[in-house]
Amino acid sequence: MIAQQKQLVETFVRVQAFVVANPVTGPLSYGTAPATLDEVVPLIREHAGVQLTGRALSRAELRVQGKLIKQLFVRHMRPIATIARTQIGPDANDRLPVVIKMPRTGIGVTKILQACDSMIAAARPYEAVFIANGLPADFLARFIAVRNELEGMLGDRAAMVGQHVGARAALAVQIRRGRNAVDRLDAVVKAAFDGDAETLAKWRAAKRVHQLTGGAAARGDDTEPVRQAA
Repeated sequence: MIAQQKQLVETFVRVQAFVVANPVTGPLSYGTAPATLDEVVPLIREHAGVQLTGRALSRAELRVQGKLIKQLFVRHMRPIATIARTQIGPDANDRLPVVIKMPRTGIGVTKILQACDSMIAAARPYEAVFIANGLPADFLARFIAVRNELEGMLGDRAAMVGQHVGARAALAVQIRRGRNAVDRLDAVVKAAFDGDAETLAKWRAAKRVHQLTGGAAARGDDTEPVRQAA
């Protein structure tokens, strides 16, 4: 959980404890705000966990993608392109250097896959030439297998990105609910305990977001509880 989310959850938990320890009497009540915080706190923890896990898995997928791309370039595409460019002998085919070329570096995964498909299609009619020049008999099958593995990872990473992006959006909703609940409680506490300096001091301490720089809430200003720490 990132620092701000962690501090907000700790703030909400302190507010929950304050409400339990300091019930209001008379015509005022805390209303539905405590129940909202009871819902919000576990949901924030859950969504924050999904967000962090999704990000970590997405980064791991990128590293694996990089390894597969390097493997495609070094072990499969470059040998084919080199043989096409440097073939010698009476059976040399002048078309190969024209139709089989290395893609430029730095292109995206989709373009790499397109370059693989183009090279595979161009090399297939000349398998015997490449095998005669040192490639294994199943060089195209090996090439295709790695190419397909890379393509499969695109869908996996897209799902992971969608997971942590969705968790981030859900997290923002729950944080907003929590802040609104604290805002409502702030109005009730100040009215219910007006003149009770000790209880109001406890309230200010409970709703303060600690260890965040800037903003009134970080300074303990009680005019805008929690919200300014966003």
